[in-house]
Amino acid sequence: MDKRTIIYTVLEKLKIHSGDSKITPELISSMIDTKRAMLLKSRFSRNAWNIPIEIKQEICLDIERVDTIDGFSLAGKTIRTSSSIPKSIKIRGKDGPLLVRREDGTVIPINIIPIERLPYVGNNRWTAMLTYACIDYDGRLILTSTNDKLKFLKSIKVTEIFEMPEDVYELECRDNNDYGDIEPWDMEYPVELSMIDEIIEMIAKDLFNTIRLPEDKTNDSLDERG
Repeated sequence: MDKRTIIYTVLEKLKIHSGDSKITPELISSMIDTKRAMLLKSRFSRNAWNIPIEIKQEICLDIERVDTIDGFSLAGKTIRTSSSIPKSIKIRGKDGPLLVRREDGTVIPINIIPIERLPYVGNNRWTAMLTYACIDYDGRLILTSTNDKLKFLKSIKVTEIFEMPEDVYELECRDNNDYGDIEPWDMEYPVELSMIDEIIEMIAKDLFNTIRLPEDKTNDSLDERG
């Protein structure tokens, strides 16, 4: 289902048909993202291995070579995405993407670490062949290995659950003609169909008291004076 349909279902449920209402489609759009994130954290905090494909998005990012990070020499062994990864929903405290793949779709097995550990990994024969990944302070993904398997990568595909799906659409791995001139609200929203009714009900409940008008006692007082 697209986001616009969800937004106007909420407006219909609240019986809002005027553009003068302080309950705007933009407000509801923001609330949809917030409620989605809350439900996903709650639902998958104990079974993160069973996350359905509908809520994931895959983005394509160009790669650049990195010689040093904070003074630590990484020449020839480390790459980094040329742009930041949009903010993701942290399920079970994870600190990296769900999946990283090469351009041809093959998975790159990664070991996610805090960036502070980067200078200390891959220094023995048992870990030398592993690929490590971390997020830098600008939100870019870093991949490093002591061998040359990252050397020829020009771009990667990153699968993740993003907090603000609309921030991701321009980066998604798809033919530019797939969506044409479709507005973000008209694209398929990354959520399970079973969650949509729950999201609508939660937002409607939160907004119900906001749209209730105070009782108008003006006419009563005029009648009493008459």
